[in-house]
Amino acid sequence: KVVYSLADSAGGVFSIDSSSGIIILEQPLDREQQSSYNISVRATDQSPGQSLSSLTTVTITVLDINDNPPVFERRDYLVTVPEDTSPGTQVLAVFATSKDIGTNAEITYLIRSGNEQGKFKINPKTGG
Repeated sequence: KVVYSLADSAGGVFSIDSSSGIIILEQPLDREQQSSYNISVRATDQSPGQSLSSLTTVTITVLDINDNPPVFERRDYLVTVPEDTSPGTQVLAVFATSKDIGTNAEITYLIRSGNEQGKFKINPKTGG
């Protein structure tokens, strides 16, 4: 019979079932704080004589979920435009970032209000 234990539980984030070797999550994960964990698992036989054991390292990678809203680099933007500005002239570019990664960090820009006459456009990918 083999008994499993954790030589390193990543500060109590993980535990292990001593008879099955199943690793159990004990605390919530946040990829933005820590994206992977290395834990050490020990397997010990229950020989009546001298018991033997072995260690292995298990790397646990935390996948990203879309749990962080985009944040604009500024809370408010203000721009003044002369009335004789030519159509198609860029008057402002906004910029936002997300703490998420991959597709969860992709941001789409759109004008939500104040453009009822359709005089302004925004690039949905760049914010310009």
